[in-house]
Amino acid sequence: MRWRPLLISLLGILLLLPLAWALHTAMLGDLRPAPAATLVPMLSPGERQSLLTYERPCTGRKDCEPPLACFFNKRSKWRYCTDSRCMTDEQCAEDMVCRTLETVKGGPQLRQCTLVGVRKEGEPCADMSSLRKAACERGLLCQDRRCGRPCRVEEPGSCPEGFFCREGLDGPSCLPTCEGRACPEGQACIQPNSEQGVSVCAQVYGHNCQETPCPEGQKCHMWNPFSHPREAWGTCLIRCGEEHTPPCPEGFVCQMNYCRKACDPAVPDICGPHYKCDRYSEKFDWACEPDM
Repeated sequence: MRWRPLLISLLGILLLLPLAWALHTAMLGDLRPAPAATLVPMLSPGERQSLLTYERPCTGRKDCEPPLACFFNKRSKWRYCTDSRCMTDEQCAEDMVCRTLETVKGGPQLRQCTLVGVRKEGEPCADMSSLRKAACERGLLCQDRRCGRPCRVEEPGSCPEGFFCREGLDGPSCLPTCEGRACPEGQACIQPNSEQGVSVCAQVYGHNCQETPCPEGQKCHMWNPFSHPREAWGTCLIRCGEEHTPPCPEGFVCQMNYCRKACDPAVPDICGPHYKCDRYSEKFDWACEPDM
């Protein structure tokens, strides 16, 4: 009967194994990589027609039947429910490539055909433009509004001098940096708005608020447009609108959530060098804007 104590011991160990594994998983849970973002599949024509919300307007994914996502198309300026329209370059027209794009409110990613353009490495770009002059050359990826060649994050030497490698929606690509480097005479190393970690040498018009910080309560805006890749317009802006008080200072108007200097288009050079008196449409007031 000596086998009975041994059997009881073995059964006890087997019963404890699931608990031990659960504790191990809980302790290491934060160390495991986060799951990859969901990619919306490319449906067949029949599958698209069977979905009532396909290509219907939306505000978020809740308005779209699975597996559709709510997507804002920057070319058509339209937000609608859709699937991926490609998975490889071969499924796009000859002058287009298949790229991964974000959807509304942090929804799943999807794939769309985007234009091949003329923008070179390090130049500003738009990830889904209707203009070739705002799209990257073939072989380059548009990440954080900059064209760059594919690279390997674990190999810094896979990017040319003056660039660094960072992961993007379509894999890592090279992004420009001038940190710790001397810019040509008359130019400064600036970080354009909405481009995390990216920095370029540019001639700055207006107030270089990255060198001389804005007064408290104001936000530094630095524009580096597609049409002028080596020029930038800097200014300090005050937030305005219903949630923000007090209203704009005298001589300013509230437009696009920021106070902007009011102007009269009939007065020559009222906005100063490199700025112009303009308005977005007849619904807006005249205000000084960068002369891009």
